Amino acid sequence: MRDRMKDRMILIGKRLKQARQALGYTQEQVAKKLKIGRPRYSDIENGKRDVPLKELYRFCEFFGRPLDYFLKEKLAVESGFKVLFRKTKGDREVAQIITEFESLCQRMYELEKIMEIKIRPPIPKDCEYEKNRLWFWGGHYADEERKRMDLGQAPVRNLDQILGERCGLKIFYLPIPEERGIFGMFTFDENIGGCILVNVNPTRGNQLFSLVHEYGHFIFQKERLGVISFEKERNTLDERLANYFASEFLMPENAVSDIFNIRIKNGKELGAEDIIYLADYFGASFQAMVYRLNNLKLLSDSKKKELISETPVGAVRKFMGMSEPERGKFKFPPLYFHLCMKAYQDNRITTSKLAEFLELPLYQAMELSRRIRRSTQDESADNI
Repeated sequence: MRDRMKDRMILIGKRLKQARQALGYTQEQVAKKLKIGRPRYSDIENGKRDVPLKELYRFCEFFGRPLDYFLKEKLAVESGFKVLFRKTKGDREVAQIITEFESLCQRMYELEKIMEIKIRPPIPKDCEYEKNRLWFWGGHYADEERKRMDLGQAPVRNLDQILGERCGLKIFYLPIPEERGIFGMFTFDENIGGCILVNVNPTRGNQLFSLVHEYGHFIFQKERLGVISFEKERNTLDERLANYFASEFLMPENAVSDIFNIRIKNGKELGAEDIIYLADYFGASFQAMVYRLNNLKLLSDSKKKELISETPVGAVRKFMGMSEPERGKFKFPPLYFHLCMKAYQDNRITTSKLAEFLELPLYQAMELSRRIRRSTQDESADNI
């Protein structure tokens, strides 16, 4: 019994240290913020002092971690997220976003275990490519992936669901402040597979491009374990390759050329309204569509610069009577909701656990559970 308690103290101390370092805090800062004596906090972190459950909940709230993080011997998603935390370079706000991302992935993994399913298709090795032919290899593998998933050349709808089912990717959406210049993140772990976070703040077209961009990191850079797609690093080899992949995957050359030839008169210089029409058709952003048309030699360099620098996209949309595609993407993927509901209906999780998974106050989870039970009872009655 004594040995078990000692092991628990050591584990909690180890997890506290990891959580603190991930957010860039010193022991003194944590102790001060939580109004705990520095020597006492140091003893807890070093496994020399036990932690009452009430105090452990305070640590959970402060570090943004679930209780299981401090009590489980082995975590499912540790290795890839350690790489992401190192890339924050002391930015606590970004580190807190990564903490939430990690928690979401951990919960998804837990749901899969509860439901006794393993959504883990065979994961291929990182695709090989030549550094001096990034454009070719990005397009080549994008075409290969479309063929593998039988997507043809048409615009892709519900791509996050497709990538979840066909590639086993865990995809979440969270807001990242614009000043951080981050479009998305990717991490990989042998236990859970690939995990993607998309910044929900940009336009819907930019969100979709970021999703495929991070998917490109899954295709090419799994061995890196963790990638943060910073705006300031967009010209690096890795980011350019992922952009080329995303461009071809979202806007296949043959499909773009066909629509261009059908809808846009030959010899006519493209206008902003043409770009918006094509962008909405393929689900891309205005900027991504401009660059794609330029790469395919369907738009001159001078017109590209003019459109990018001088087009008030919102005003043009308003003039055309076309609203901006809805940005709304909830943080949880559809599969996450599905597994939560199934686990509750099958009595595999309690109402309080349902509240934890869906990040709801307990009273809202209780109301949801009543609606679920009523719906189940109605279905049973209909089948009699």
